[in-house]
Amino acid sequence: MEAVPKELAELDACASLYLREISEPRQNSLRLLIEEAEVTPEEVAIRLAGTEMGTGHLVRSTANSRLFEIVWDNYVAYSVTNESYATPGESQEFTGRFARIYSKSYFLDYVSRATFACDEHPGPMQHVELVSECHIIDVVSTTLPRVKQMRPRPALQ
Repeated sequence: MEAVPKELAELDACASLYLREISEPRQNSLRLLIEEAEVTPEEVAIRLAGTEMGTGHLVRSTANSRLFEIVWDNYVAYSVTNESYATPGESQEFTGRFARIYSKSYFLDYVSRATFACDEHPGPMQHVELVSECHIIDVVSTTLPRVKQMRPRPALQ
């Protein structure tokens, strides 16, 4: 399996990610704004349904967080899942951490069954998955997205 492209690898180098915006700037194109986030040093109490679960650290974006624009000019299908309901698949194969490129996935299987898209039309399909703190974004397209840093990390002084 090929390695994650350099542009997507920058997302994998982040401590964490947040989906900030999702849109279709024109018909059948997809644009995501993904912001880098970091684990904060201070501890906070964690409560779930009135039950004390111990302590943890908040994950937040800061003024130093990078902002990435990710654009697919065309896609076959995409899905956004609440990360609380996502399950790992034992028989899926991918490279990457937060920006995953799948060679075998349930979503590719679904798209193959639910559409007439195939290697002949519109062409060989690729599954990219972006994993953020609250969302899992799955995109099947014939091309990888363009990635642009909209807000780079400030230079060290």
